[in-house]
Amino acid sequence: MKLLLMLAALAAAAAGSPPAKSSKAIPARASTAASSRTLFRQFNLTPLWQLHAKKVEAQVMLGCMGAQYRRLELVYEKVRRDGRNPALYYVEGKSRERERILPFRGTITLTAIRKVNPDVRVPGFKALGHYEVKGQFRLTESPAEEGAGVFTGTLAMTFSHKAGGVAYMPAQEEEFGFRSRGEGTTFTSQWTSVAHPKPIKIVWASNFMDIAYTVMDQFYIGDRGMHINPKYARAGWNRYWENDEWWAEAEEPVL
Repeated sequence: MKLLLMLAALAAAAAGSPPAKSSKAIPARASTAASSRTLFRQFNLTPLWQLHAKKVEAQVMLGCMGAQYRRLELVYEKVRRDGRNPALYYVEGKSRERERILPFRGTITLTAIRKVNPDVRVPGFKALGHYEVKGQFRLTESPAEEGAGVFTGTLAMTFSHKAGGVAYMPAQEEEFGFRSRGEGTTFTSQWTSVAHPKPIKIVWASNFMDIAYTVMDQFYIGDRGMHINPKYARAGWNRYWENDEWWAEAEEPVL
């Protein structure tokens, strides 16, 4: 009897319509990765990092290092996007801490990008879209230099897509001389070397003066306008505005 019931059930299933083919949904993570690859190809971020690529954009980046927040300056003299991987950039440049200038080279690898709505909009600044980028980097100082080390860390970036290309939305001037934070790139790094194996934290940014108060305690003081706290003068912040081209190679005299 049980055998007859099983045969009847199989016959009924065979007579019915064939089972629908299952369509596998694309995982959200795969969809996000595909979108990021498309945007990486669309936007070449070289002009936002390379020194003087656009005079109003990439200039000397400021930052601070160590527990004393010593002033650091850094430039990317050469930036090149990889021909096959649009998320990979090769960079060369120099850093200066006080009178110590060291060349470096390395890579910046972008890991994520997404379109965002900015918290603040600047009147007259017209953009087709605003984007947030995450990434990581490794910069190796020239081993021929005494005390050379390696910068490793992450970057966080916001930029705008304008009709003429990529750009940073500038900071917005507010009352009493205060400024809102504009777009830019922030590099958060650990620096290590054979001579100094204990890691030193370093932060530098294209718009460091707009974000310094988030990195350094009481960097700005005063009720009206922004004035740098005198306690940071010994760390080199009493002359951050000096505009000498310290990264330029000295020209050899013509004989």
